Amino acid sequence: MDTVSSKNGDIHELKATIDMCAHCYDILINHFQQGNESVQKRNLLEFACSLPPDNKCPLFVTWDIKQDDGIKISTKEDYHLRGCIGTLSPRELTSSIGEYALTSALKDRRFDPISFSEIRLLRVAVSLLVDYEECLHCTDWIVGVHGIIIKYHDGISNRNATYLPEVALEQGWNQDEAIESLIRKSGYYGALSDDLLGRVKTTRYKSSKYRLTYDDYVELVKNDPIESALASEGTKKCKHKDWRSFFQH
Repeated sequence: MDTVSSKNGDIHELKATIDMCAHCYDILINHFQQGNESVQKRNLLEFACSLPPDNKCPLFVTWDIKQDDGIKISTKEDYHLRGCIGTLSPRELTSSIGEYALTSALKDRRFDPISFSEIRLLRVAVSLLVDYEECLHCTDWIVGVHGIIIKYHDGISNRNATYLPEVALEQGWNQDEAIESLIRKSGYYGALSDDLLGRVKTTRYKSSKYRLTYDDYVELVKNDPIESALASEGTKKCKHKDWRSFFQH
């Protein structure tokens, strides 16, 4: 369903697509290689044309990684988080998907930056956040359906944090456990009193999410950029000098 932001700023449902995920791979690979600038501009133009006009939406880009055991896998249990960053403010998708593809890959402070040698092991997900609603209380939401944003004052400072819709379900948390974890994520480590919980303002939302593995990306674009780079003399221009040895083991 193609939808856009209205003039008054309301966010309608916008569907994440395979093209958005493929664009994340394009941007990340181009970061490591000194590619053809005209080709990069053409790819960006094609991506922009695939989006509905005047699109704005909060979003997150997530990178997961699998173990390099030589076996093609696809189940979510085989992948582990490698980076996830986004924004709760509506952003123009044409530029922001690529921006957060790089930010989540290289600047998530919980992890070392993703290296060129890891790209073949990655899976990317684009999550577009939609249908925001204020909750009546901090457990007024459904596990596996809603993501949540909490905001509160702990007596000293304002705090906030969010979990995407899949987090509580994947962790096996109920609503109370998810709220407690989210409060800790926001940086508060004191007692979770009824008074504190009563001050927590909660907003629920849904997301449209699409995932794409590197293998599926290669199948989609009918080309393996890394394999092509290995076969090209131009690989000497790659920013990471040690990446070739990774594939020679």
